[in-house]
Amino acid sequence: MGSLGKNISLGLFLFIGILVITPGFAIRTHEEDPELSRHLEECHAKVTKRCAIEISNSIYNNNTPSEYCCQKHITTGKACHDDFIKLFVSKVPKDKVAFVVAKGDQIWNQCAATVALAPVA
Repeated sequence: MGSLGKNISLGLFLFIGILVITPGFAIRTHEEDPELSRHLEECHAKVTKRCAIEISNSIYNNNTPSEYCCQKHITTGKACHDDFIKLFVSKVPKDKVAFVVAKGDQIWNQCAATVALAPVA
């Protein structure tokens, strides 16, 4: 991964960290779309800070999130995933948008498969 990819990954890492630990951050981020803001607030309440960071970092690294974080991510639902990807896309250079969308879909599919294969507790 080049320095641009590392910079984007670090930026999203910090952004997701702030989003997860700062109540109301999504509202300030998406004042133009209050419905999306409310939805993102509800979504990030369902996932741990560690997992939110792990999922977002997986977009830029060639790895799969842990089974635990995949479980949390899938539990939030596809609509939450899609809205977080929209949020990521709004924060990356235009030449990285297609990559982020494709990698987001890949992470969702990998997590869905991981959760489907996990033994029931």
